[in-house]
Amino acid sequence: MNTVHCIGELLIDWVCEDASSNLVKGTTFVKKAGGAPANVAAVVSKHGGQSSFLGQVGDDPFGLFLKQTLVENGVRTENLVESGDTTFAFVSIQEDGERDFTFRRGSDGEYAFDSIDLSVIESRDIIHFGSATALLDGKLKDAYFKLLQFAKRDGLFISFDPNYRDALITDLEQFKQDARHFIAEADFVKLSEEEAHLLTGEKQLEEAVQALLRLGAKQVAITLGSRGTLIATTVHHEIVPSIAIESVDSTGAGDAFVGAYLYRLATLGFDPERLRSDIEYANVTGALTCTAYGAIPAIPTRQLVNETLGGK
Repeated sequence: MNTVHCIGELLIDWVCEDASSNLVKGTTFVKKAGGAPANVAAVVSKHGGQSSFLGQVGDDPFGLFLKQTLVENGVRTENLVESGDTTFAFVSIQEDGERDFTFRRGSDGEYAFDSIDLSVIESRDIIHFGSATALLDGKLKDAYFKLLQFAKRDGLFISFDPNYRDALITDLEQFKQDARHFIAEADFVKLSEEEAHLLTGEKQLEEAVQALLRLGAKQVAITLGSRGTLIATTVHHEIVPSIAIESVDSTGAGDAFVGAYLYRLATLGFDPERLRSDIEYANVTGALTCTAYGAIPAIPTRQLVNETLGGK
C-alpha cells in the first residue's frame, strides 16, 4: 500500500463553542488538534490507508498532545520534530456561518529540509503539499520547495492545495507566484472557487479551470460548497454533486476532501473510469466533517462515508 506523506503545520485549533459568536465576543474555547496537512494525513489513516506527517511542533504539552493525536489516528511520526513553542489558531463560527480566524505562529515555520528522513519515502508514494503556512518566509518554505524538487526527481505523485488564508499572507503577489510554481508541477490540485479565481485572474470558473490545466496541473478539483466539486483533466470535466448537511463547523472540510481522495488513489490507484466515484467519496467525507466541531476529531469513518453513499 502506498503512503501519503503530508508536510506542513500541525497546530492547536482553539475552537469557540459559543453559538454564532466572533472572536471578540467568544468566551468558551476547546482545544482541538489541527493543521491542514495533519488533517489530510489523519483522514488517510482513519480510512485505512498509510500516512506520515512531516513538520514541527513545540517541545511543550501542546506538542505532546498533537503528537499523541497523530499516533492515535494511525499517522506515522518519524519525520515529526519537537522543538520550540507550538503554533495556535483561534477559530469561531459567526452568525453568517463564516469563520472568524486568527493565528499565532510557533515552531511550525522552523521545520528544516535536513530534518526529513527521505529514506522512508518510496517511489510509488504520494507527497501532499497542503500547508497554509509553508509559503510564508522561513525554513518550512525552503523545505517545501526542496521536497518538491525531490518528489519531481523521483517521479512521485504530487498533490497540492494552496490553502490560501488572507489573514496570513502579507505578500499576495509572491504567494501567487509560489502557488503557481507548485500547480505547474502537481499531478492533483485542489482549490476553492475563490482560490481558482485568485490564482488565475479569470472571472469565469471554466476559464479558471482551463488556465490551471495550462499551467501544468494534471487533475484539478475545485470545491464548490453545497454544489459539489468540479473535477477536470485535459480530456474531461464535470461537477460532481455533494450531499445536503446541517453544518456546525466547516474547519477541515477541504482537508477531509483531499485526504479521502488521496486515500482512494493510494489504495486503489488512479483510474479515469473511477474518477467520479472517487470524487463522490471525497465530497461525502468533506461534508460529514462539517457536522461536528474541530478538524481531526470530526473526521467521519470510512464505514459512515460508505453508508452515506449507499443511501444517496
